[in-house]
Amino acid sequence: MKKILLITSYRIFPPQTGGHIRTAVTAKALARLGYPVHLYCFAGRQEDYGGASQKREGIEPNLVQQTHLGLGIGLTQAVLRRLGYPRHWQHALMRRGWVPATLKAALREADLVISDMPYCPPIPGPWRDKPWFLLSHNLEFRLLELGSARERGLVAWMRAVEREVPKTFTDVLTCAEEDRDFFRAHDPSGSLKLPILRAGVDPAMYRFPAGMRETLRRSLGIEEDERVVLFTGSRFAPNIESLESLLAFARREAAELTRLKIRLLLVGSMCATPSQEGRVIITGRVEEVLPYFAAADAGLNPVITGSGANVKLFEYMAARLPVISTHFGVRGTALQPGVDYVVYDREQPLVALKALVAKRRDEWAEATEAVWQRHRSGIDIEELVRDAIAVLPDFQARAAH
Repeated sequence: MKKILLITSYRIFPPQTGGHIRTAVTAKALARLGYPVHLYCFAGRQEDYGGASQKREGIEPNLVQQTHLGLGIGLTQAVLRRLGYPRHWQHALMRRGWVPATLKAALREADLVISDMPYCPPIPGPWRDKPWFLLSHNLEFRLLELGSARERGLVAWMRAVEREVPKTFTDVLTCAEEDRDFFRAHDPSGSLKLPILRAGVDPAMYRFPAGMRETLRRSLGIEEDERVVLFTGSRFAPNIESLESLLAFARREAAELTRLKIRLLLVGSMCATPSQEGRVIITGRVEEVLPYFAAADAGLNPVITGSGANVKLFEYMAARLPVISTHFGVRGTALQPGVDYVVYDREQPLVALKALVAKRRDEWAEATEAVWQRHRSGIDIEELVRDAIAVLPDFQARAAH
């Protein structure tokens, strides 16, 4: 099988955000399909620094993660992140070929290369004639449009970068119709296949060992008769905007949430620090989000802006949680309101929450299993990856000699 190099901006495993999950499960799916996958992370997380300049880990058979921990790149990342800039600086380094020697060595070894998001452009050098694909998460310029003033200042630059994608990459694994249609409109040759690789998950990750639910709920001070509504998210504009609306609702309706025995569990870097107020438990950034799915009784997706699809939806379904979502939140899916998910109206949030408590847990268990079975083929990442790469000849195995 061809050796795949997957280049990412940051350390992926263990995944903490929806973006991490998309990359992580795609890498796992390729490895399970038989491809040797080398995941090269251009920078680490804050806690990674202070030791060796490289970290190499075997994630599972056929999948290795290598993280570059050079202080120059690490400090640049820390400073510019604190100033609120996206990873345009990484794009500038990579497109000039100013990359670590270990990345160049990995490029020489690879048969084909996948760039994770357009912040990782093709790198000039003798490996440039190898097949080079983009793994798209969404249209990045759309997200920048929703960001801070600094991020909005880079919208035109990112739009120009994404317009050039069809000319600079062999092909693109798109995430939804929106980015597929954008890249198709800017493909002068019309030769790109642009298969859609929707946001999927690894179902096995959401089957939890006995006792995990009870242990975590006890540690959070949650009683067994309380219903826990989970909202996970990283710190980007659609989540932050939704968070503010949700917290305002929780303060306003604290007495009713108490009467309904509902807790809101907010997990991820969208919240700067851990805290607890009334019926809301905030974890802040955590090393692993997965255990919190075990503690939950439902998954909430209250977003009304954004691009691409929300991975959290697929996580909720894989964890067999009832999905509570805005109509916008289920974009890019085949989920039907009132059948596959409970509609969340931000003007009347209690309607959805009352619908949750109106059914017993065993009734929801039966309903969520049925939702999973209906939509599994569009959620299981291994099936999605197999179908997407089937139309890309460069992924075919090398001929035996």
